[in-house]
Amino acid sequence: MLKDYALKILKKSLEYDVGFGDITTNSIIPEGIKAKGVIKAKEKCVICGIDFIVAFFEEYGIKCKKLFNDGEEAYGNILEFEGDARTILMLERTALNLLMHLSGIATITNRIVKKAKSVNKKVRIACTRKTLPLLSPLQKYAVYVGGGDTHRFRLDDCVLIKDNHIAIVGVKEAIKRAKENVSFTKKIEVEVSNLKELREVLEERADIIMLDNFKPEDVEKALKIINDFERKTNFRPIVEVSGGIKEDNILEYARYNVDVISLGILTHSVKSVDMSLNIVKYK
Repeated sequence: MLKDYALKILKKSLEYDVGFGDITTNSIIPEGIKAKGVIKAKEKCVICGIDFIVAFFEEYGIKCKKLFNDGEEAYGNILEFEGDARTILMLERTALNLLMHLSGIATITNRIVKKAKSVNKKVRIACTRKTLPLLSPLQKYAVYVGGGDTHRFRLDDCVLIKDNHIAIVGVKEAIKRAKENVSFTKKIEVEVSNLKELREVLEERADIIMLDNFKPEDVEKALKIINDFERKTNFRPIVEVSGGIKEDNILEYARYNVDVISLGILTHSVKSVDMSLNIVKYK
């Protein structure tokens, strides 16, 4: 199903990119020319989206041979192809744009996961819903390929009570209403911005507590409160930290006994992997 969705996105993107026709290619490349070539990763990366590109190329009659699978580390040639030269040139940029973007997400996710787990083997590195319209399912798939956790896919996945919900009805009332109106199958997560809110949320037994924009030293204080509460009540929520966390400060948070670290940078500002499509032979 995800491949079908990716193919739909690629075809719609191609429709926009081509417009009334590729005037450059059509004016200089004769009809009937056959070409062979490769897609090359010009830097070390974790591949993501290769099956989507194969399906896209094959939809337009281009034969493909994968040299790497999603989730594998690669450098150099990653896909060989052959077919109509005009078609290959028409598909080039649309295919590369998605492959470069998804591989960029998988690569940074993989790098951060390895870094965090070097000091905390149980911690999960998760993305957020700071994704691009229509690309969210594919971006979250790339996080998964890189070894990360997808967090919520959509608003119907989990109750996540945030600051703006709390501003309207208050934190205790928000949790109470969620418990009354949402199925027992859905977990309730609450975002807290200070230690006072943390104590209130613990009393209401939320399933997950997100420490939002806490400094590392404040995470330590919050964990002491959570540990004390667990000793008294035998209840401990899943603890997530989020907000302002990047690759260069991930270890400051991962060293604490937290369960999840979520980072918007995995999707909202990721650097695409440098790739190229090169025609190496034609006849």
